[in-house]
Amino acid sequence: MLKKIILNYFSHVRKVLFNENMKTSFYLFFLLVALASCTIHTDPPKPYGPIPTDSQLMWHEMEYFSLVCYGLNTYTEEEWAYGDVDPKLFNPSDLDTDQWAKVAKEAGMKGLILVAKHHDGFCLWPSKYNHYSVKATPWKDGKGDVLGDLSKSCKKYGLKLGVYLSPWDRNHAEYGRPEYVQYFYQQLEELMTQYGDIFEFWIDGANGGTGYYGGANERRNINRTTYYGYDSIFSIIKKHQPQAVIFSDVGPGSRWVGNEAGLGSETNWNTIDTKGKFPGEPSPEYHKKLGTGDPDGKNWVPAEVNTTLLWPKAWYYHTGHQPRSLQNLMDLYYTSIGRGSPLNLGLAIAPSGQIREIDKQALLKFNEQVKREFAVNLVKKANITASDYRDKHDVFAPEKCIDESTDTYWASNDSVQQATLIIDFGEETIFNRLLLQEYIALGQRVHAFSFEVEENGKYRKVAQGTTIGYKRILRFEDVKASKARITMTTNAPCLTLSNLGIYHAPRLVADPASNFDIQGNLNFDAVKGVSIYYALGKTPKETDFIKYTKAIHLPLGGTVHYYAIDEIEGFKTDVIIKEFGVAKNEWKVVSVDGRTAKDAEKAIDNDSKSFFITDNAATKHSHEFIIDMGANLSINGFSYLPRQDGEKTGIIYEYEFYVSADGKAWGNAIAKGTFSNIENNPIRQQIKFNQTINAKYMKLVSRSDVRQSGSASFAEIEAFAVN
Repeated sequence: MLKKIILNYFSHVRKVLFNENMKTSFYLFFLLVALASCTIHTDPPKPYGPIPTDSQLMWHEMEYFSLVCYGLNTYTEEEWAYGDVDPKLFNPSDLDTDQWAKVAKEAGMKGLILVAKHHDGFCLWPSKYNHYSVKATPWKDGKGDVLGDLSKSCKKYGLKLGVYLSPWDRNHAEYGRPEYVQYFYQQLEELMTQYGDIFEFWIDGANGGTGYYGGANERRNINRTTYYGYDSIFSIIKKHQPQAVIFSDVGPGSRWVGNEAGLGSETNWNTIDTKGKFPGEPSPEYHKKLGTGDPDGKNWVPAEVNTTLLWPKAWYYHTGHQPRSLQNLMDLYYTSIGRGSPLNLGLAIAPSGQIREIDKQALLKFNEQVKREFAVNLVKKANITASDYRDKHDVFAPEKCIDESTDTYWASNDSVQQATLIIDFGEETIFNRLLLQEYIALGQRVHAFSFEVEENGKYRKVAQGTTIGYKRILRFEDVKASKARITMTTNAPCLTLSNLGIYHAPRLVADPASNFDIQGNLNFDAVKGVSIYYALGKTPKETDFIKYTKAIHLPLGGTVHYYAIDEIEGFKTDVIIKEFGVAKNEWKVVSVDGRTAKDAEKAIDNDSKSFFITDNAATKHSHEFIIDMGANLSINGFSYLPRQDGEKTGIIYEYEFYVSADGKAWGNAIAKGTFSNIENNPIRQQIKFNQTINAKYMKLVSRSDVRQSGSASFAEIEAFAVN
């Protein structure tokens, strides 16, 4: 447009000048054209490495959406159901997808991804290819369609719609055989053609294992590389939904970040090499790159950070699980969006068919706090200069990174691989947040940056990082300065920056940090100016809370509610609810697999960082860990914490739990089953019994581990007593 305006102007000038003096006009005209040409044709930077598609750019800009988890699992309170649950159990009293979408919209989300079919095989749409779906339920007399309703609700509230379709199906009789693959393709065609535009298709790597399988009740393993025919799956999606971003370990649209804890990597390259890889990729080397990406990667496959609103972390509804606290949610914001990855925050729909009011309020408070922390960009009133910018052209001037447009950007000249932006506020200014965004439409470039403030004529570093990518936000303590500078470094020919923000976020009091020792003493870390209040029991009243002043002795453990309050500003954290096990000061490890085992005490030392692992040379898997609790106790549950060092070997999958009065007669297992999704969600697994049991000894048996290594590892084992 600018070029057209200038050329029209020159056309007018040419007519005027040529009428006055042909020869003089000729030289003046072409001189002006030459000068204009120099101005107009300043070249933008060339793309560097892989670049995102238009759909991926749109996906980046969404930043915040949710995986909606609802189905038979909601009513059985399981994460991975076996596939044998009666569909008649699905009969919500007040299912309302408009409420889901309205809450999501008000919470600042941009899209909802429905788990249309999880591993149990139950379908939330009336698929014509099977009967294990909403068709077989009493809800709406079998004529309902949850996905269809949600599609309409998303359109109504301006949200984008995504779907998750599990390849693993623990209900289908033909799973593991060619017939099932064709069935899966047919269901995929239904989803891709009947519900409007799909912004993201989710597929994960949980495949094969035990299941109902039409009544066979057996284990079925498949070749993850070849069985599903992923090329065919992706082709079906691209045929009908070319704009859809496909999520899996290997993309091709976006990649799993490698954990379900909501933690993006501080170094986060949007590029990675996926050649020869497939969903569920087992390679440890590749797994380590899921978070960091690879600066030399051949594919633009950005990381997506996913976790759940519920805590303890659960994708599906579980009685007693609370939403994360505001502090926890804000930490998630900075470890996901603040590290350049969208936040996919899982929503567990309640049995009624709606989002609980307590969950809704947590989401709304989260959105309000984000707005509060980024309310005023202090750079808007500052003067910004650069050590270099492209041909000194206004199109690439430093002001372009503070004009609130993602389509404009500052850029350095080619061969300038380090440059500095200087921000002059003109007066002493307090701030504690830095926001940076590269112009990723031309690729990702920055591999190091630093942020400094001027003090007494010298610069002091207050923050630094590696990659920037789509977005990078750093938190730091309040600093006061009139001038600051950002220095960026790249291996690319030049640098770009599309957005720069500096903010002063209000103080947010951290959740109280608790410590529970083996003697049963509960302590909270002291913070200046902050008081902690607590109450004991399952459902305390507001008047039951008392101020924490000394250690709380809980020899039988119990449930504790607690919160922190800023005594000056009055800010109060959300109430945290935690159940503690019985004191372990009298506990002893009797044996592991019938023998005394060195370091076995690490499993009962109340230190989550330490762990015990059985002999890796074991060829058969069945490991018994026996504990003497020192006294007869009335217990109603136990917990198992897997190793917390990031490795997976020995993490128990199938378990059995026994008790005994004398350590000899054990009887039948009090509890047995699987720790669902523990490989991706290695948190404390708490199991409650159907009855209270009197016992002095307990035995945890590992029947298999997630990696089928033959080993079993234990970070902590707890028992819960009846108070």
